[in-house]
Amino acid sequence: MTTAAEVLARARAATGHAILYWIGQGGRDPHAALPSNPVRVAREWAGLDPADQRELAPLARQMGIDVTDASLELPACDCSGFVCWALGLARFAPGPDAGDWINTDSIWADASGPQRRFQQLRAARPGALVVYPQKDSGEHYGHVAIVIETDDQGSATRIAHCSADNLRSAPYDAIKITTPEKFTRQHLSIYAWCRDVA
Repeated sequence: MTTAAEVLARARAATGHAILYWIGQGGRDPHAALPSNPVRVAREWAGLDPADQRELAPLARQMGIDVTDASLELPACDCSGFVCWALGLARFAPGPDAGDWINTDSIWADASGPQRRFQQLRAARPGALVVYPQKDSGEHYGHVAIVIETDDQGSATRIAHCSADNLRSAPYDAIKITTPEKFTRQHLSIYAWCRDVA
């Protein structure tokens, strides 16, 4: 069983490694040194919607990424992959208590409902998660982060998360420790505790 102190240490250790944000990546091996896995940029880029390519092309140039280089592999992760790794969980977790694929929607649904693996909390505490789903959020995807610090009222004040927004400014790293504004603006956000954490 992982402790909250270990979760926080792992979350902090994942920052500063120039990891890209890529949906569906990361969190596959909780024993890996980092939460990311290598992706072939040109192949993944070719699968993006043309509108997404147009939006992301200036950022790729700014970061010095040649999206046409077929040999270029870069480390990539998404928010749930990062969180699973920090919790010491494999993102693919078969079984009746976990579901097959851990993502923002499954974390939120479990914490809001049966609470098999994730228990909803009334207040944040370091090592907890803050999460909202895609459904009814008004956003393309849900999002999840690890609470790093809280205030006296039990609200998160600092979070660690993997986000495309984190890449938009130097240092170009999808995993950063930031304020929780993304979650405080989202009416579906809840705090949750992973039952695998002591």
